[in-house]
Amino acid sequence: MYFELKDATADILAKSRRHNDVCDLPLDLISSEREAYDIQAIAQDALGFERRGYAIIGSSEQSRRTLGLLTPIYSEIPASALHACVKEFQLPAGTIGVQCELAFTMLRPYPQTGEPVTLDSAADAVLDCRPAIGIIGRRTRRVFAGDRAAIADFGLHVATICGDRIGTFSPAGLADIDVTTFLFKQTVFAGRATSVMGNPLNAVAWLADRLSANGRQLQAGDIVATGSCTAILQVWPGQHLAADFGPLGQIECIFK
Repeated sequence: MYFELKDATADILAKSRRHNDVCDLPLDLISSEREAYDIQAIAQDALGFERRGYAIIGSSEQSRRTLGLLTPIYSEIPASALHACVKEFQLPAGTIGVQCELAFTMLRPYPQTGEPVTLDSAADAVLDCRPAIGIIGRRTRRVFAGDRAAIADFGLHVATICGDRIGTFSPAGLADIDVTTFLFKQTVFAGRATSVMGNPLNAVAWLADRLSANGRQLQAGDIVATGSCTAILQVWPGQHLAADFGPLGQIECIFK
């Protein structure tokens, strides 16, 4: 895309997100992953909200198949799209569904200069972990195949709802957590935290590595939403969703 077209595309995406609306954009014209992330960054700046962390989409094979992604992708979480212990959420136009995920809070900058990005270093850099619900959706009426359109469209991220902190967080055994989701108190899907890159902390390491390659790093206090531990669930206004994360507690939300 020409520079002017990238700016115009990002501006329209930002306006659509701000007004919870959908638009018509030729996102299939995006020529590379780098260009897609550039458009996403310009659109995030156009929103004008402080960044509160990052959301990862497609961190499991099942979620990538559902969304038509080849690889995991990520997006910044604007302050306006991060909610704590919200019990009701208004679904915007273009909603695809929800993902029941984990939300880490970073203890320190990561990676630090010269620090290897590994599962162990990611565990050392994390302060706590909470259950979360991620709402994903598109700002475009047309559905475009592949990663580039999804990346530019805020990585398909709409909002992240974080649950309560339960007790003391320990990285040990995190991958063994079972996750069960309920719609209207009926069991819908069961999954395991291992579906997220083998261990949810690998999602933190993956993101840190991607950011480091672009001269950036995670900061203390950043939220990292890992992507879905179960299948992506399609939800409708009036439905009640609950997810049980075992030792990490539960989270629930009514969609409007």
